[in-house]
Amino acid sequence: MNQASVKIIASSTAGDTVCAAAGRISTTQGTALEIYQRSCEKENNGTLIEKVCASGHTSTLEHQFFTVAFDNVSVCTEEFVIEFRLGSYTVQSRRYVDFAHAGFCIPPMPEALLPEYKAHMQSLFDAYSKLLALEIPKEDARYLLPYCFRSNFFCTMNARELLYMIHVMTQGRGAAFPELKQLGASLLSQVRECFPNLPDILGRRLPKTAAPVLPEVPEIGEPTVYQAAAKPEYTSLNAAEILRTAAQSNWTVLPAEHDISEIIRGGRARELEMLHVQFTIKDLSLAAITHLVRHRIQTVLVPQVTQAALRQHFVLPETIRANAEAAAIYQNAFAENAAVLRKLCSAGLPAEAVQYFALAGNQLDVRCDMNGRELLHFMKLRTCNRAQWEIRACAVELLRALRAECPEVYGCFGPSCFVSGSCPEGRLSCGKSAEVIGRFSANDIPDPVK
Repeated sequence: MNQASVKIIASSTAGDTVCAAAGRISTTQGTALEIYQRSCEKENNGTLIEKVCASGHTSTLEHQFFTVAFDNVSVCTEEFVIEFRLGSYTVQSRRYVDFAHAGFCIPPMPEALLPEYKAHMQSLFDAYSKLLALEIPKEDARYLLPYCFRSNFFCTMNARELLYMIHVMTQGRGAAFPELKQLGASLLSQVRECFPNLPDILGRRLPKTAAPVLPEVPEIGEPTVYQAAAKPEYTSLNAAEILRTAAQSNWTVLPAEHDISEIIRGGRARELEMLHVQFTIKDLSLAAITHLVRHRIQTVLVPQVTQAALRQHFVLPETIRANAEAAAIYQNAFAENAAVLRKLCSAGLPAEAVQYFALAGNQLDVRCDMNGRELLHFMKLRTCNRAQWEIRACAVELLRALRAECPEVYGCFGPSCFVSGSCPEGRLSCGKSAEVIGRFSANDIPDPVK
């Protein structure tokens, strides 16, 4: 099987020159272009960058960008990397791509356990294929994919964030997982080709955290079906008044009526950033979590994937529930996965390998904090008919609760067609904008007609 690898495939042109110019501009006379031109003629740019960073001014590194290709890594690694908020990611969609032949990663484990591990993981891919043959949609069949399945994605980060991620992979919490530590070490050697000494300089300034010692694997739960549930835990009080006051501070001219909707539908709704909503989603599948964490401007707390494998809560899609043969294949796969995990843990499976037994349909409890502007963006995407059904149901449930608290503000939130009056999906539009706008025009949003 192909080995997991990571490679820097692109970087900013003249990156060291730009970073050096950034290091000089705060203490050097002249225009930005003059200072950049001088930096082009200097031979000590590398030394200057190291000196500036050693004194704590690491923001100069943010002018250098790297694009990284993660090739045939486990989806556990994908989940870990996407936690780093100052990056851009593009991932193969499990909603549309057939992953029957994606293959899977094999973590370090006793040799005697390998045959059963391989046979079991292949059986899960076989079950996934059987669901597809029964015409179960890919976005529902994917819930059977084990989190050892291979993922491929691109990531672009500035040098400062990339060096921080490498530090966490090799010397922080990621170092407990051999796959992450190996990939981090590979990235480290590649970054040193551009900045030989910077990893050590920054490493001295970052927290000295040893790789965590994973506890003994606790008892593994019985597979049980749960339905995701979302609710607000905290919302800014007097949200409408906050928006009005913020608009006045921002010199926004408010109409006599409907001022809140004008702010929300405006082209520069900075006032919304003064609002905050903190919410929880209990029993959200790992697959649906990927649709949540890609919103970059938020604080999101997601337990480590191992917890999903241990809890054994899982989602049962309606398309599978309605098909007796598919339901039997699906539920048997979850039961068998828990049984094999128990057996291999008893036989010496390392604790760090447990995460690879989590299935995409296993669930975790997550907590998020978004400002009002990001929440509006979230609602425009996730209450849309095109959104993945699980995250859509949670978004609508959350929006109903928010409208009950403050209809004047959150009554303006909803899918893009409702907020802006037009659908941005082009040829992929559901074609039901009028119906959707009608639904979301009611404060207590009714369920869609099936």
